[in-house]
Amino acid sequence: MKILSGSHFISSEYDVDILITTDVKGYNFSVPYTFYFDGNKVYIYQYGILKYTIDKKIDVKFEDFILRVLIGNEIGIIENYDKAKPDLFVCFEKTNYPSKFFYRKAQMWVGAQVSNVNVFGHIIYNGVVNRMLFSSKSQDGRLFEGTTYVLLNNEELVFGNQE
Repeated sequence: MKILSGSHFISSEYDVDILITTDVKGYNFSVPYTFYFDGNKVYIYQYGILKYTIDKKIDVKFEDFILRVLIGNEIGIIENYDKAKPDLFVCFEKTNYPSKFFYRKAQMWVGAQVSNVNVFGHIIYNGVVNRMLFSSKSQDGRLFEGTTYVLLNNEELVFGNQE
């Protein structure tokens, strides 16, 4: 399962299964699944057809791969990380407050440690999307943090201009 988080303009460079984006202007929905976060809700599209609108939590199953989407306050509920564990957590938040930004990051880090499952976070902070990947397998608990695009593949992590 290839997951790209970033602008839809670079989705054509990679053969991805899921695109996670915060902007769909001019996007032709050419990726099998698109997760669009508008700052309040996540909209899940399958080739341009709206399948789900989420404002809290949902498990999304793709054949043998399960994603758990957590939005806002759901990020901080420890039971969301401990019961019926998915293959990947994908979290979304929007804030203009630095304290809330760091608080949500800490909650995602703790979620990865408790569940032993990677947590892929997206926080829109002051209008800029910050992407982070937390893992209990990493020495400091964090595999990536930045504002560039991120490509998750089964065995590799690509970000920015790296291959």
